[in-house]
Amino acid sequence: MSDRGVPPAADLKFEDLEAEAFEPGEVERRWRAAARELSAVLERAGDIRLTIPDQSDIQVGQQRRLVEVLYQALRAEDHPEAKRSVVRRMADKLGQYMLYSRISSTPALHELAALLPWWISQLPSELVDRLRDIGLTYMTNGAIIPIQLVWQQLLSARQVFLGHCVCRSAGIADDLHQRGKVFSLLSENNQRRLLDRMVDRYQALLSEHGQLPDTADRYSNLLAELADLRASGSPEYRLDRLIADTHPDWELLPVHDDYTPDWIRSMHANRKAHPIHRELAYELATTLFLSRGVIFTAMRMIDTPYTICSCPTPENGGGCVLTNWFYFGMANASLLPNDQAHGRFRDIDGKVLPCCLFPKRKERECLGCGCVLPDRRPRALTTILREADRAFAAYRKTGGSSADP
Repeated sequence: MSDRGVPPAADLKFEDLEAEAFEPGEVERRWRAAARELSAVLERAGDIRLTIPDQSDIQVGQQRRLVEVLYQALRAEDHPEAKRSVVRRMADKLGQYMLYSRISSTPALHELAALLPWWISQLPSELVDRLRDIGLTYMTNGAIIPIQLVWQQLLSARQVFLGHCVCRSAGIADDLHQRGKVFSLLSENNQRRLLDRMVDRYQALLSEHGQLPDTADRYSNLLAELADLRASGSPEYRLDRLIADTHPDWELLPVHDDYTPDWIRSMHANRKAHPIHRELAYELATTLFLSRGVIFTAMRMIDTPYTICSCPTPENGGGCVLTNWFYFGMANASLLPNDQAHGRFRDIDGKVLPCCLFPKRKERECLGCGCVLPDRRPRALTTILREADRAFAAYRKTGGSSADP
């Protein structure tokens, strides 16, 4: 493969991606969002205290020792494994509570736990930076999933839910709009093409089952309205509508052996996750990848994958917690590259090259998010849709149930 890079796909509007990741007032806006969420936690403190179990696995003596070890780990270089192993055991206990306790997915607690490292990272301290990196390494990070694997995992799932994205719902990532319009990388014609695929899939499921199976009313009603708008030739039949009305429910939660079901149960119990048919989730993932350039990650808590997140990118709003750390904070532990199928962009000698398409990502090495390399138009709509149709055809061969529109 040549190291000269790959010509950008014709659909990508790079003139829309050149704005600074943090526009004037962006830091202040994020701080206000953080303060709002922290206030919500404090308001719920009384209720929260009542639901925490009386018995704790971490006794007073252990707590003191863990604090000492954490302090030493913060001061140490990266190589002493003995100290890190103790920190990891501490993180295990915290992670188990986060994943398996319903309270952790209440909006305030969910957002506090996921976003606290971002708030800490804003404080000017070398020790705080190290604390952030330890948290990313041992507590939470995102392993890059190429879009091809996302399709497979969604279509092979027993059921799929859409969950609210913490960074988006808390206001830390504000990626819905750019310059007063719903953000998209695609031309109007290609946006219409993606919307047609979603509505076609919806109508195929209706035709086969008589009703839309495994899908919450909020999504089935939206798709019914879009189908009516298309039938009437309405100018309101636009991809913007699908994007705006599903935002921020862009965490993909497959009931799948690769992901713990406990987080889904907790989110669903708190009405923060709603079912969607796997084939509609597959089309939504394709739409987000192509129209918004998202990076899909398997979010992990202590090595336990619990959701597929469509992470906002640095081109729009500076990214989410993980992508912001990776691209602007140089925190290598927040995003773990995909070196497997549909992997990283490399030169003829195997050296990993910078991202070949997106300006804001060119400062860092390719992560392997699913570009069809070495195709000369690796993220072009036609190229990716061809791959998507292959994935769907393979799904049908293994017993997929709906007609292919």
